[in-house]
Amino acid sequence: MNEFFENDTPEEAATPERKVLTVRQLNEDISSAIARAFPRSVWVRGEVQRLPQDAARRTHVYFELHETGGSGAAEYQMSASLMGWDRQRFGLGRYLDGTDPDFQIANQIEVCLECKVDFYAKFGKMSLKVIGVDKNFALGRLEARRRQTLAYLEAQDLMQLNAQVPMPELPLKVGLITSPGSAAEQDFRTGLAASRWGFTVNMTGAKMQGEQLQAEVMRALDKQVAAGVDVIVITRGGGSRADLSWFDQQDLAVAIARCPLPVITAIGHDIDRSIADLVAHDSCKTPTAAAEYLVDIIDAEAARLEEATERLMLRVEEVLGEAAERVAVEERLARAATGAVLRARLRYQEAAGRLQHLVSRSLAVRHQRLADLQARLGNSTIGHLAQGESRLGRLAQGMESRALGLLLAARNGLAVQQRRLAREAVRPLEPWSRRLAGYETQTRLLDPRRLLQRGYTITMGSDGKAVQQAEGLAPGDKLTTVFVDGRIQSIVQPGADVGTNSSGKAQKSGGKKGKTDAGQKTLFR
Repeated sequence: MNEFFENDTPEEAATPERKVLTVRQLNEDISSAIARAFPRSVWVRGEVQRLPQDAARRTHVYFELHETGGSGAAEYQMSASLMGWDRQRFGLGRYLDGTDPDFQIANQIEVCLECKVDFYAKFGKMSLKVIGVDKNFALGRLEARRRQTLAYLEAQDLMQLNAQVPMPELPLKVGLITSPGSAAEQDFRTGLAASRWGFTVNMTGAKMQGEQLQAEVMRALDKQVAAGVDVIVITRGGGSRADLSWFDQQDLAVAIARCPLPVITAIGHDIDRSIADLVAHDSCKTPTAAAEYLVDIIDAEAARLEEATERLMLRVEEVLGEAAERVAVEERLARAATGAVLRARLRYQEAAGRLQHLVSRSLAVRHQRLADLQARLGNSTIGHLAQGESRLGRLAQGMESRALGLLLAARNGLAVQQRRLAREAVRPLEPWSRRLAGYETQTRLLDPRRLLQRGYTITMGSDGKAVQQAEGLAPGDKLTTVFVDGRIQSIVQPGADVGTNSSGKAQKSGGKKGKTDAGQKTLFR
C-alpha cells in the first residue's frame, strides 16, 4: 500500500484525506445532533400499539406510537418507553393501573404524550421517553369517535331497535356475558340467588376491556342467542372513562341493537352512559342492580298471578252462591207445581165421588117411586103393569145412560184440565231451567278442582281453611297441600323462613319445589 501512495500523482496526493468514523463516534455525533435539535421535550401524538397487557406491573414499559395513512395501515412508527424513575417522578403510574378516574393508556387509543427524544448511542436506537400525558386530548378523540358512532346509529334507526324486542313475562333463563370470576359475576349471581325464584344462568366469558372486547362480546352474543336464553346481561365493574370507551365501538353497538333477544347492560359507571347502554333494551348502573331488575319483573308477574287467582276464587264463590240461590228457587217452584197437580187430582176425585153419590141417590129415589107405584097398582092388570114396568125400565136405562154420559164428560174435562195444568205449571220453569243449566256450566268451569287439574295446589292449615299468608304460620303448625291426585302433610319446623312461604291460594305446582323444613312449599320455578 505504501508503494501505491508513492506512485500517486501530485494532484491525487493533494486530495484531502477522507474522514473515517468509528461506530461509537458516529452514534455519539448523532446523539449530540439530536440533543441540539431537541433540547427540550416535545409533544407527540399517535396511536398506542404493542403495549404489554401487564404494563401496570412492569417497572419499565416499552410500546410503539403509530401514525396510520389513508389505507388504515401504519405508515410511520416510533418506539416509546415509560421508565420506572419517570413514572414515579411525574406520577404517570395512574395512567397505567387505572387509578386515574378519566383515562388509562391502552392499545388502539390515540394519545398525545410529552416526550424526550432520546438516542442510545451504544445500540444506535432512538426512542421517545414519556414524561407527561395530555389526557384531555385522548378523551376528546374518544368523544369525537363516540359522536360519529351515535350519528351512524341514528341514521340507521338502530338506537331503539333492541328496546322494541318484547321482554319475556318470566325471564328465568339468563345469558350472562362478563369476565369469568370477576366481582361483577359474583355480584350478579348473588343478587339472583337472594330471590325466591329459580333463575338459571348461562355464563359466557369475554374481555371487558381492551382491543379484544368487541370481538369477544359479539361472539358471546351469538352463543347466548343459540343457547335459547330469555334475556342477555352484559356487565362489568366500574372503571375510567377510557376503560368504558371500549363499549362505544360501532360494531358492538350494532350487534347489541340487532340482537333478537332483549339485552340488559350493567357497565358499572354512575356518571356516563356508554353507547352500549344507549342501544340496549335497558341499562342498569351495577351488576347487582341488573339482578334486581330481573327479580322485579318476576315479582310483578307473580303478584299479577296471585291477584288474578284471588279474583277468580272470589268470582267462583259468588257464582256458586248465586247458583245455590237459583237452585233453591227452582226447587220451590217444582214443589209448588207438584202440589198444584196433587190438589187438582184431589178435586177430581172429590167431584167424581159427589157425582157418583148423586147418581146413586137419584136411582134409589126412582126405585122407591117404582116400589110405591107397584104397591098402589097392586090390582092393576098385567098389561098395565108390564107397560109400566117397561116404561120404568126405559126411564131407568135412560137415567143410567145420562148419568154415565155426565160422568164420562166430567172425567174427560178433568183430564183436559189436568194436562193443561201440567203444561202451565212447567212453562214458567223453562227459562229458569235454561239459566240454571248455564250456571251449572259456569260452575263446572270455575270449579277449583279444574285449577288443580291444571297444575295448581291449595295449602290448608290444621283448621281446614286455606293459608292466605305465611306470616301467620308458627313452628309445629301442620299444613296440608292438596294436589289433583292427592294431598301431602307437612309441618313447619323451628328456624324455617316462614316469611317466604307460599300462600294458601291456588298456585302452579308444575315447577321445582323448594324445601320448607320437613315439608314442601310450592314456588315459581
